[in-house]
Amino acid sequence: MKGFEKFLLILFSIIIIALSVVLILISTEMIKVNVIFDPVANFLVTNKMIFLIVGAIFALLGLVGVFSNSDSGDDMRSGLAIKTEKGTVYITKDTFESIILGVARNYAELRNVKVEISINETGVIANIYTMILPDTVVPTLTAKLQENIKSSVLKQTTVEIKEANIKIRGVYMEPQKK
Repeated sequence: MKGFEKFLLILFSIIIIALSVVLILISTEMIKVNVIFDPVANFLVTNKMIFLIVGAIFALLGLVGVFSNSDSGDDMRSGLAIKTEKGTVYITKDTFESIILGVARNYAELRNVKVEISINETGVIANIYTMILPDTVVPTLTAKLQENIKSSVLKQTTVEIKEANIKIRGVYMEPQKK
């Protein structure tokens, strides 16, 4: 239904733009109403059935556009809706972030971990921003972290993380104690 709703929106946007241009041209007297109205009125009267059908189709499309609801967009911004035979479960972005932060806390080499979740039609993508301690072997650490994030989220939510992107922002230097 999403593509059809977009089609309706584009169609009616074009119609509204065309009507507004015509009204502006009529109000500035760039178009003379009586010169255009008489031939248009005659054409409409002689082709009643065609314009009756076109008008009915536009009216139906307008009603469909007004009364259709697109509920997937709101859920995608704040979380993920999983529909089952027993009902719908909403998992918020905060839930995914909490799970990932819990996994990251188990790694002593990580500092200042921040998580961003994006949910779209293809799935859930996690961006993990962190700093590492000196002498950390990055490929080994990130591979284990990505694997643990994906398995923990899958185990706790039954949702597969499509991407777990680790973005290392630098090396964290422990403050010197005096």
